[in-house]
Order: sequence, then structure tokens, then C-alpha cells
Amino acid sequence: MLLPFGDFPNPPKAQWVTRILLGLNIAVFLLYSLPLTQAQVDDEYLRDPENRKTALEIIALRYDLSQFEGLELQEAQRQAMATLNRYDVAVMRYGYRPSSPSLLALFTCMFLHAGLLHLAGNMLYLWIFGDNVEARFGSVLYLLHYLLTGVAATMAFAWMNQKSGTPLVGASGAISGVLGAYLIWYPFNQVRVLLFLFVFFTVVHVPAIWVLGAYLVLDNLIPIFAKAESGVAYGAHVGGFAAGALLAFVRNLIKGTVPAPRPRRYVGPRRTLAQPLLTESPREVFRRAVSENRMVDAAHAFQQAIAPPNPPAEPEATYRLGEWLYQNNFPTDASAVWAYYVTHYPRGSDADRAHLGLGILYARRLERPEKAREHLELALRTTRDERTAHTAREELDRMT
Repeated sequence: MLLPFGDFPNPPKAQWVTRILLGLNIAVFLLYSLPLTQAQVDDEYLRDPENRKTALEIIALRYDLSQFEGLELQEAQRQAMATLNRYDVAVMRYGYRPSSPSLLALFTCMFLHAGLLHLAGNMLYLWIFGDNVEARFGSVLYLLHYLLTGVAATMAFAWMNQKSGTPLVGASGAISGVLGAYLIWYPFNQVRVLLFLFVFFTVVHVPAIWVLGAYLVLDNLIPIFAKAESGVAYGAHVGGFAAGALLAFVRNLIKGTVPAPRPRRYVGPRRTLAQPLLTESPREVFRRAVSENRMVDAAHAFQQAIAPPNPPAEPEATYRLGEWLYQNNFPTDASAVWAYYVTHYPRGSDADRAHLGLGILYARRLERPEKAREHLELALRTTRDERTAHTAREELDRMT
């Protein structure tokens, strides 16, 4: 058994839409769904015609009462209703039923869950993979992506189950849309997976492309082709995943493709810098962390290394840190480090490439076209490398 529980690298800042979606789903379950599961369907509740009508629809789906007539049918219905709770009625009303489509249910079904395990599994995947996708989209577009892929997932489920009256509930379609975008943008990110084997378990680090590929193929496509009978909405998962990947691809066409981060295969526990700081200068701690390719430690040491009254950080190490941050999808931090470089070392051996990187980041990721043009033109004026000049010219042409 494989259970993912984290990924690397992550955005340097908290992504609030992902957190809000997590909180909203959990709140709906705790404050709405859970109390209703404890409330039985009784005579007082059934006095409402709508409640009674919905309860009878549930019974028709669950039980075959065709052999009963008259008073026997009424008694059979009464006994069947005694097995229902009010959340069953809510799911029938606000879950999406292909045989009885509802525009409202297209959205409400995303925030209802069949139980605690259903909720926990969905929220775990959203917590692991949502923040990186939100960082790339931006908060507003990410929310739209989440909702649109959730709708696409529901439509895929409806297309595959056109005559079904069984309601679809759960956030897994929308979360599959997040996973589809993650696969396009972060295929080489490392996913921490808890591996169970009988009574033994260990933690392994696996590229996201393998984890998400297994989710798509093993967990969903194979059961669809095998026509597996279960309560899992495989079609919704595949539909949401495909929609998410497509929207990520379209955004690449519009905004330009950013190279996928390629972190090292295994990322060990973060080392503390407290002990080295007792005997070494912050500048030396930073330099040594870069030389040993401990870039996470270097990123943490950089702020201390450049704080007054320390002299400027070593130029080569500074450029390498900016390059690592860029490659690992930390655009704001990469731009800050490269801006520091060109400010303190305007004639440095890597100044042209730092200007080029700043230009690309400002143009594609940070949406500051004037700053982007300024740095791209500086890259052209200062470089002696034809490849750097060619890339800068291409980027300037793309902006016009």
C-alpha cells in the first residue's frame, strides 16, 4: 500500500485558496453532514412533501418493493424509511444525479462527502498538491480552475452514467483537476510516500509523474476498462484529471512554458544552521552550503549572510542560489536573489545571465513588463554569449 503525505519543493509563501478550500470542505462535513447523519428520518420530518418525495426516491433506488401492494407496500416503505437518516436526503437533493440534472448540484456536490475516510483522502491530496498549482495559477485563476475541473469531472461521470439516479458527491473530481495540472507543471517534484508491506513500513521519495501516473492508470483507467463494480466515481476522476491537464497546457500556451523543477531525488531532513553560526560567519555558512549543494540551507542562510554589517555575499554562490530557486519554482525569491546580484556585482561574470533570468521572471511569472524589458535589454548590452543574447531577443519579441 502506498500513501503519499508530502511533496518537495513547495512555494515559499502560504497559498490561501487551498487552505480555504480545505477548511470549507472540513467545515461542511463537521457542521452540516455529520449532524445530519445522526438525525433519523421520522414522521415529523416526512410531513414536508419535498422531504417525503426525496425519501421515496432513495427507497426506490435502494430497495425493490415491487412485490408489495396496498397496506403491505406502505408498511415496507415505512420500514425502509427507518433505515434512512437526514443526510441521505441531503445527498439526494444536493448530490448530482445524471438522470435528474441540476445546475445547483453541479457545485454543491463538490462539498459533500460520503464519510470521514472519503473526506480525509480527498483533503490529503488537496493539501499535498494544491499549493504548487495555486502558486502557478494565482489565487483567482486557481479557484476557477478548481471549480471548472470539478464541473468537468461531474459531466464526465454523467456522460458515463446517463440513466443513473445515484447521486455523485465528493471533491475528488475537482482535486483530480489539480492533480492533472500538477503533472503538467511539476512532473519531477519529489512526493514523500509511506510504503506499507504487511507489518513493515518505510518512507520513500518518488517523482510525482509516477505517483500521479499510478493514480490515473492503476486507480482509475484500469477499473473503468475492467468494468469494476464499486462506489468510486472513476469517470469523474479521469474527466477532472484530463480537464486539469488541458487547462494547464492552455495556460502554458498563453503565458509561456516554465521549465519543470528538477529537485534532487531524495531530500533529507533540514539541517539546523544554529551550530555553524556559532563558529562561522553567516557569509561563510552561505558559501559552504552552496558549495556542498545544500541549497535549502543556503536559501535560509542567505538572508543572514547579506544582513548589515556583513559584506556582500560571494557572487558565484549568489548566482547559483538564484538559479536553483528559479529551477525549483520559487520565482519571487529567485528574482530577489538575482536583483541583489546585479545590484552588488553589475560587472560580475554572471550579470548578463542574472539580467536574463530577471527579465524572464518579470515577464512570465511576476507580470512586471517594464522591469522585464529593462533587464532583457541590459542582458543584451552586457552579454558576450550568443545564446544568452538570442534568448533575450526572443523574449523581447514575445513581449511585443
